[in-house]
Amino acid sequence: MTTREKVESLFEQVVELPDEAQAELVESLLEMRAQQLGIYHLDDDDRASLARSAEDIRLGRFASDAEVEGMYARYGA
Repeated sequence: MTTREKVESLFEQVVELPDEAQAELVESLLEMRAQQLGIYHLDDDDRASLARSAEDIRLGRFASDAEVEGMYARYGA
């Protein structure tokens, strides 16, 4: 039996599972597919961090090129 045939057989059997198990399987498959496509789903902490970063940029709260170069020179990085 090929992998494809095994997958098709399993999909036919899925409909016999309880709804909760089917929903869990769907979520698992969606997550696996997203990983294969390189899709990252942001959580609330990620969104909050990005909002803070956007606010910092909007308000000009970031180091200048000269300040960054000074830090590299000072710490040898």
